[in-house]
Amino acid sequence: KNSIFGVPIFCSTESERSLLVTTTRGTCVFGGKMPPRHAERLKALAGTVGRNVILPFMLALRLASFFRIGWLFKFLGLVGFAAVLSPAFLRVGWSYYTDKRVTRDVRYGPNPRNRLDLFLPEGCGFHGTRVVDAENAAVHENSVNKNRPVVIFVTGGMWIIGYKAWGALLSLTLMRRGYVVASLDYRNFPQGTVGDMAADVGLGIGWVVRRAASLGGDPSKVFVVGQSAGAHLSALALLRQTEWEKRGYLNGNGVSSSKDWSSKDLAGFVGVSGVYGVDNPDLISHFDKKGLYKEVFYAIMEAGFSGSRAGEALPRSSPVALVHEFESNNPGVIRATHPPVLLCHGEADTSAPPSESAAYANALRACGFDDVTERYYPGKTHTDPFVTDPILGGRDALAEDIARFVGGESGNDVTTGTSPRLLPRAFVELARTMVPF
Repeated sequence: KNSIFGVPIFCSTESERSLLVTTTRGTCVFGGKMPPRHAERLKALAGTVGRNVILPFMLALRLASFFRIGWLFKFLGLVGFAAVLSPAFLRVGWSYYTDKRVTRDVRYGPNPRNRLDLFLPEGCGFHGTRVVDAENAAVHENSVNKNRPVVIFVTGGMWIIGYKAWGALLSLTLMRRGYVVASLDYRNFPQGTVGDMAADVGLGIGWVVRRAASLGGDPSKVFVVGQSAGAHLSALALLRQTEWEKRGYLNGNGVSSSKDWSSKDLAGFVGVSGVYGVDNPDLISHFDKKGLYKEVFYAIMEAGFSGSRAGEALPRSSPVALVHEFESNNPGVIRATHPPVLLCHGEADTSAPPSESAAYANALRACGFDDVTERYYPGKTHTDPFVTDPILGGRDALAEDIARFVGGESGNDVTTGTSPRLLPRAFVELARTMVPF
């Protein structure tokens, strides 16, 4: 028994006595035992506060240990970019939070940030119902969902500030075109390193693949779309899944990996403004000049703060290097296991050089894998295809290319038409001068 200001508090465990009212089991109450429904509400509130307030605060403190003065200017540029575009972001946010076709914060795994958002178009057989337990459902030959693509979107954020809501604009666009979309969250640095992030992405892919039919899509038409760091992690997850299959579903630490999906069973991979050769010294130097300092980059890629393990760790995190390694050790494995690839990149991208997409395409083709398509957008920066162009409205080149790739021949039917303008061009052009990426 404890008390606060003379009010008795009864706790059923020692941990509850130490935490008093803030408990994880909801049995510590003022003046007696709490009813079960109140206990559940308290548990949910404690989890929400911990997940959205306490954990981010603790991670921010840890990340502060890597602080460099250049980050301050990057942060100010990001704030200015977001502030100028905030009217458009508010409109997207309104749809994200109010559209009944969007289901937020569905848990796909046991780790922190293992959550995803579902964007379910009208007409899905399971639209508006709980789908989290409907695994491995089949699509009837005459179902309205036959041939409906399922897109798994993995956002970017320099491996540090990624968040599933960043993909809301593209996800809403694809949903309105009739596709099922799942936007994944994953652990960011310093909560996790590249191995944790790739494992989270793989876990999320498996969750969606198992439930593709129950979500209203076709399990034979599941695509993975990654943007920026998300493109790197998606490509890495696909390759590591192939490696784990060859090892009998054991990862490098001897821990069982997910058997729920196979890279060869996916319908395709789309990389948007991605990086794929993280072991390339020129890319590392480029990132260092752009503000992702070598020490932080090495720490993210599990190479040690000083880079002492770079020679061993970086190739294990590099899709380009892994493709070469796989082909050397097991010729033909890439052709046999990798899904078709679409790589999209702005030619004026100074954050993730477009040469990264070209290098990855060349690495795949060197293995005899020819199902690779490259799309380069003249004059477009890192954020233009994904953020500013859709805000300007009109024809959305990236969405159209994804629709054409994902929808096949039928995709040509949904590429026509225009999107509404969310903000005047003058504001968008001003924001482009501030973007730190």
